[in-house]
Amino acid sequence: MRTRKRPTLRDVARETGLSVTQTSRALNGHGDVSTLTRHRVQEAAARIGYTPNLEARRLKKPDTRAGSIGLVLATKSQRFSDPFFGELLTALVDEAARNGCELQLSTPLVDEDPTVSYERAVAAKRVDGFVVLRAATGDPRVRYLREHSVPFVTFGRSDDLGGHPAVNESIDCLRPAVDHLVALGHRRIGCLAEPLEHAVAAQRIASFRSSLASHGIEADPDHIIPSGFREDAAAEATGRLLESRDPPSGLVAFNDLLAMGAVRAAASHGLDVPGDLSIVGFDDIHAARLMSPPLTTLRYPPQTIGRELITQLLKMIDDPTCAEDVYIAPELVVRNSTGPAPSAMSE
Repeated sequence: MRTRKRPTLRDVARETGLSVTQTSRALNGHGDVSTLTRHRVQEAAARIGYTPNLEARRLKKPDTRAGSIGLVLATKSQRFSDPFFGELLTALVDEAARNGCELQLSTPLVDEDPTVSYERAVAAKRVDGFVVLRAATGDPRVRYLREHSVPFVTFGRSDDLGGHPAVNESIDCLRPAVDHLVALGHRRIGCLAEPLEHAVAAQRIASFRSSLASHGIEADPDHIIPSGFREDAAAEATGRLLESRDPPSGLVAFNDLLAMGAVRAAASHGLDVPGDLSIVGFDDIHAARLMSPPLTTLRYPPQTIGRELITQLLKMIDDPTCAEDVYIAPELVVRNSTGPAPSAMSE
């Protein structure tokens, strides 16, 4: 009795007249494929009875591949209660599942060396690679994975050594926010930064400085305030800024929760937002549009970030030469927390 041959991705490509790469990207829901093309490919796949042979496609050596991706959550540095983090985690789980992988979550013990969780997973051959969130400068996790030739992808690039893919913000990520404030007449502009040990914070500060410089404005070091991740830290930092001799009239926060803390601090100092202080956030979490006033912010879609992290990691696992850095440009969403600078209104 002859066994019917299982349809392959190449058969679907032949059916649609597209390349195998285009067909694969359409079936995996990549954003650079039009809705029309995606439906056309899905219909062709259904017509010929194609289903992804995930083991054959992704696990070249089934006896040495676990079919799982590792994500170690360092409790001291993550933002578990931050809605952005929750959406990013959901995106990672969904994208891993779409590619036939499990996402294995683990957390180190209290005060445990951050690399120990990675060592345990690698020794047990539980995962094929790792997603490393919140990459830090001189990150020991990156050093360990690189030294042991373990596939990994980072959210933010921690060094210039290369050798692994990273998903990053565009180099000029804060330019839309700074341009917006300058256009409103602001010249004294400060920023509330996340902890500086994280690579993303350093990248955003560099973007903040260069964006101001493009308008002939020199960033005031006293207006660049390292903060935490949450509202309380931002409220305290903003309070110090507002009590300084020459406080800023515009403020860019490195996440929306920091922006919310800044709004709270402004109110406690009897200031109006945006009449006395304009505030721009980052991420565009759902609460940003519900607060009072609704927050002007930079939209940085966690769904796109999660998809690219998984995509580049799977490329790294299958063929390291195919993995690449991905840069995602945030989009400015203007709401009511920004307005003309007080000096501009009086002129």
